[in-house]
Amino acid sequence: MKKFMKFCFVLALILIIIGGVLYMLGRKTGGREEMNELLSDIGGDWVDIDGLLQDRWGSYDLDDVSIFSGNYAIWKGDVEKQMICQGGIAELNLEIGGSMVEIKKSDDENIYIEGESVGKMQAYVEEGVLYVKSVRPANLLEEIKNSTITLYLPRENSTLEVLKVSLGAGQLKLANLGVQNMEASVGAGQLLMKEMALGNLEVSLGAGELRTEDITVRNLVASISAGNMYFSGGIYESAEISCSMGNVSMELEGEPEDFNYQLNCAAGNMEIDGESYAGAAVERYIDNGAAKLLDIDCSMGNVEVDF
Repeated sequence: MKKFMKFCFVLALILIIIGGVLYMLGRKTGGREEMNELLSDIGGDWVDIDGLLQDRWGSYDLDDVSIFSGNYAIWKGDVEKQMICQGGIAELNLEIGGSMVEIKKSDDENIYIEGESVGKMQAYVEEGVLYVKSVRPANLLEEIKNSTITLYLPRENSTLEVLKVSLGAGQLKLANLGVQNMEASVGAGQLLMKEMALGNLEVSLGAGELRTEDITVRNLVASISAGNMYFSGGIYESAEISCSMGNVSMELEGEPEDFNYQLNCAAGNMEIDGESYAGAAVERYIDNGAAKLLDIDCSMGNVEVDF
């Protein structure tokens, strides 16, 4: 009974939050049609992000932002391309709110950054870690899609030991990058990952979205509250998926028999290679004698896995 009451409380809280976000969307954008048009525009040629919720409109106060360091310069507006440091780095820490961010290869062995219509932006290296921080008022429509940041990493040093991402409203594009350990928290933005090789990937989605294309991961841990995860690629060892009220769609390399399965479904919908495991209080372990494990816990969301 205690678990049931806790579940009901969490569910009610999530519904209240979603209702508030939808209300703000209607007020700020004039309805879904205008919002869909904006998100299609800023999605670029990577993906259609129609329907993605963006939260925290108007919540970034540029005069009261504590994420910035007082030891380094803070840029505003248009920032010309400039060098941050010489040589590569082992760890990258991104804290982004209200901008479109993309990481590209540098023409040499140095790290550069440039920005357009940024609210406040800071980039510096401290104890071997490259920090990139940026926020701007997210009064949307023209605000987010016109605020762009491009980070250039050395072409010969395309592997990071650690990548940490904190993403609010906005979008982050990652491609052709090797990462040993990655942690990502996506509030209501969109994280796009393409043609990447990762060791461990840990991601938490609020009302945000993760989309991957042609990536390989040794171990994946994903927690989805009310957001969406679209995963396409390979998993070498294990995947642990927890879905509350969001949507998870996975297209995995290999065959269904390559995995053992631990499946738990409270009141949601779960489908593995066309086989349905929907219903109330479904708990099942499938032993294929495989070396890999797929552990899925679905409360009231939707999880679909295909091969």
